[in-house]
Amino acid sequence: MYAKFGNIPAVPNGISTNILILAGFALVLIIAGAVMLLIKFRRLRKEDEGYDDDDASGPNNAGSRPFIKLPPLSPPEKQTLYNEKTPASNVAQFTAAISVPEPRTILRPVVDDTPAPTPIVPELVKPDTIVPTPVAVTETEIKPISDAKNIALLKSLNEVNAVISSLSDVVFEYDEDQICVNLWYNKLQPGAAELERFRGKKPGDLLAPDTTKALKDAIDISAANGVSTDVEFRSFYGDGKWSRAYVSPVFDKDNVFTGRTTALIIDITAEREEAEKAGAEYQRALDAQKVAKLGDWWYDLATKETYWADNLYKLLDIDALPKGTTHFEYYASSVVSEDRRAVYQFFADVEGKQHNESQHGITTAKGNSRYFRIVRGEPVRNAQGNITRVTGIIQDITENKSIERTIKRSQAELSEAQSAAKIGNWKWYLGQKNISWSDEVYHIYEVDPSSLKTGLSHFKLLLQYVHPEDKVILLTFLKNPANLRRTSYEFRIITPTGKLKFLSLIIAKIKDGEDGSVKSVMGTLQDVTDRKRAELNIRETEDNYKEILDGVKLAAVSLDRNGNILFCNKYLAGLLGYPQSKLVGLKWYEQFISENLQPVFAKWAEDSQAEPNYINPVICRNGEERVISWQNTTIYDEDGQIKQITCIGEDVTDQQKDRQQLIDAKNDAERASMFKSEFLSTMSHEIRTPMNAVIGTTELLLEENPRADQIGYLNTLKFSGENLLGIINDILDYNKIEAGKLELTRTQLNINKLVDNIKQSFAAKAAEKKLSINIEMANTIPQNITGDPIRITQILNNLVSNAIKFTHKGGITILIREDSRTENKVKLNFTVADTGIGIEPKNLDKIFEPFVQESQERRDYGGSGLGLAIIKRLIQLHGSDIKASSALGKGTQFNFVIEFEYQAEPVKKPVLNAVQKMQEGDLSGMKVLVVDDNKMNILIASRFLNKWHINISEANNGLVATQMAENNDYDLILMDLQMPVMDGFEATQIIKSKQPRLPIIALTADAMPETFAKTRNYGMDDYLTKPFMPEILFEKIARHYRMAV
Repeated sequence: MYAKFGNIPAVPNGISTNILILAGFALVLIIAGAVMLLIKFRRLRKEDEGYDDDDASGPNNAGSRPFIKLPPLSPPEKQTLYNEKTPASNVAQFTAAISVPEPRTILRPVVDDTPAPTPIVPELVKPDTIVPTPVAVTETEIKPISDAKNIALLKSLNEVNAVISSLSDVVFEYDEDQICVNLWYNKLQPGAAELERFRGKKPGDLLAPDTTKALKDAIDISAANGVSTDVEFRSFYGDGKWSRAYVSPVFDKDNVFTGRTTALIIDITAEREEAEKAGAEYQRALDAQKVAKLGDWWYDLATKETYWADNLYKLLDIDALPKGTTHFEYYASSVVSEDRRAVYQFFADVEGKQHNESQHGITTAKGNSRYFRIVRGEPVRNAQGNITRVTGIIQDITENKSIERTIKRSQAELSEAQSAAKIGNWKWYLGQKNISWSDEVYHIYEVDPSSLKTGLSHFKLLLQYVHPEDKVILLTFLKNPANLRRTSYEFRIITPTGKLKFLSLIIAKIKDGEDGSVKSVMGTLQDVTDRKRAELNIRETEDNYKEILDGVKLAAVSLDRNGNILFCNKYLAGLLGYPQSKLVGLKWYEQFISENLQPVFAKWAEDSQAEPNYINPVICRNGEERVISWQNTTIYDEDGQIKQITCIGEDVTDQQKDRQQLIDAKNDAERASMFKSEFLSTMSHEIRTPMNAVIGTTELLLEENPRADQIGYLNTLKFSGENLLGIINDILDYNKIEAGKLELTRTQLNINKLVDNIKQSFAAKAAEKKLSINIEMANTIPQNITGDPIRITQILNNLVSNAIKFTHKGGITILIREDSRTENKVKLNFTVADTGIGIEPKNLDKIFEPFVQESQERRDYGGSGLGLAIIKRLIQLHGSDIKASSALGKGTQFNFVIEFEYQAEPVKKPVLNAVQKMQEGDLSGMKVLVVDDNKMNILIASRFLNKWHINISEANNGLVATQMAENNDYDLILMDLQMPVMDGFEATQIIKSKQPRLPIIALTADAMPETFAKTRNYGMDDYLTKPFMPEILFEKIARHYRMAV
């Protein structure tokens, strides 16, 4: 149970609630006076008998305390129970016996009435806001009471008891320990016997905790401050009810607080319900005013007093009136100048003889333009019939005005639209003799309404100008409009000027009878003369088109949405083998389209969407199929459904056959290309495997310090092997380029080192022919550029190799200069020049063609004839091209430009120990597994790995490799691909599934790009073809070893 200290807020304009509250005040006064008389009487009786009211044993009890006699003091000045607003008549009979202390600030606790108990928060409230005032007892000097006084007091007590007995409330008296020492109540009220339980108890002994706290806090405040207070709480008399306790301190005759308090408990459930109901109604009225953007006002003619609802201030964007300004003076000043005079006249017309409403523009305090209306209600008159008060409302109707203007504008636009579209509207209430229609109907009929004969109805006008042949149409409509099945009619009229017009009558039935019957019809009347003429023109045009289509060698057919033939030209009829007249009405899809295609055309009709271009065969009468390429035009009806499809087609049967032949040829070429690739892959593998043994063995023998007479043979063997390997590589590279499978990589490269490596690799060959290799490079060229180092090396290698091959004296020059530069890109210009035999100018364009050698003399030098073709394609992959210039006997120059990205400063990486080992040719401590089914390949690889101090293990197939990898800790695996039992791809998958960080390098004789891509897909980390260059193998092993470490 929750309590709230303080009064219920007053409800404005709630007359019934005010009466209830006044009645409550009077009740409180009566009960408070009665209580004080009872207390006074009891005290006087106890004084006369010689014992204190705290003495429970009576006057003869030996253990009783002596009676304390208070010193006599003159009674304080009498004061009224309530503030000056309380009617004196309500308390006049009690003022002689009751007094109150001086008004003071009262500390009133406030208890929230929400479902959960909350701490009590003190609130300062002025005395005049309290309904009951403190009850005081004026004591007189204690002395024996005469019989006359006893009689008077008994009489008063009987009167008080009579008053209390007639009430349903209860009064408690609490001592300084908040123990109930007395209580008064109507013993006849329901539950009266239960009240006796409170005697001798504290509030908390019987009441719920929340009610206890509320009542106890009120008693504490009253006792601590010597003031009266009140508190409201739930369920003192039962669930769902409200009670109010008026707690007052008890003073002695000297106005000294006795420590005791009284608590008058009254049931205020009805009061609260009435107040809440009135408050809710008032709030609803305020909310309604806000929603309607209005506020009420009144003006008292006698007092000149005015009232404005709070909402009116908000509507005018003000918080209060400016000082010295009345409400209606301020309002009139806010009215726009052109409407102000009318507003003044409205205010002056108090009785509303002219107008009870005024609408006008307003400019609010914030400068907003609004539109208001002020409405005057029925004036209030006195008994003499004179007006005493004028009431009304002020409303913001800006939005209504905007809607009104929109409606007017829409009506004007509708009228203009009807005029432009030549549409009039009409309505006929059945049973009446006339039809109402818009002005546009007169315009359509070209009749001036003012010139009509008196009594001429719209029915007669409607029929008067109808074409004689069409009158039956309107007569059918006019005879029984409620039962018409059709909703539109078309008929002709002849206007007074003799014009022939086509009109369309649209009808809508309105079932507005209580029984659902049709009581009125309405619709539109439109002049469709232009449309009708257009339709006639279209028909004529269609006839002309049909004649044209009959004369061309194109197939033409028109179909309805169900596929029925509406028209077929002579050419298509002849193609199908039918007379033209016999085709109209036949079902096109069922008779001339193969069964497997019929669902396609059925879906066209279902989706109302035909393909604009479509190729399909048609079945001729003789069973032959002719392929037609159609262009389709679709006409839709008002509902968006296909109405007609017109198809113009060309017989492309022969073209289709030719196209199929081209497709077959293309497929044959692709198969041939695939066979070529497979052949090259096989040949590459079969040639490279023995070549790996030849070149590898030669390399090993040359490194074993052979005899002088053996060196020449070994060098010849090495040269031949490398030359043969170069031819094979050229063929494979060219095949990659032709197939579009060669892709450039992007990695950091140092152009200085790259060119220097090329020079060093050809130094021995150049020295044999006593040729010089010179490098000329600009100092401004960035050293750290991004590109494909392998392909740049391949381009320069081929050019330098060709230059050495065709030069007998002099030398070769590699010239690199900067062509242009942006913020992060640089173009480098490369030139490779020699002093060789030269090329005839007429043959310069031929040298870049594959398998072409410029002259017999050049053919004598050998080679595949693919080198320059490959160079050209590689440079084109870089987005550039190569140029050649030459003079016979003087030499040749090749020039090209390639763009690279570059970094302003090279990224410096720490030099790791693994890199140092690679530079020193030492990979000691590394463990490598070599997997190959060819013993010679294992031998060659092992000999090189042993030279680099690598610990080697061998496996002759993939299955053995997986077992050894699982049982040993290898740093790297060299994996062949084509092996018996288990190939390298499957072995790599198994090993990587268990050891994903173990590097695996494919070492294979298959150099096809498809194989390289496949190794990546299976998880291999790198790829090296046989026969391999030892330095490349070393670089790859060292790099992956470093990454793993």
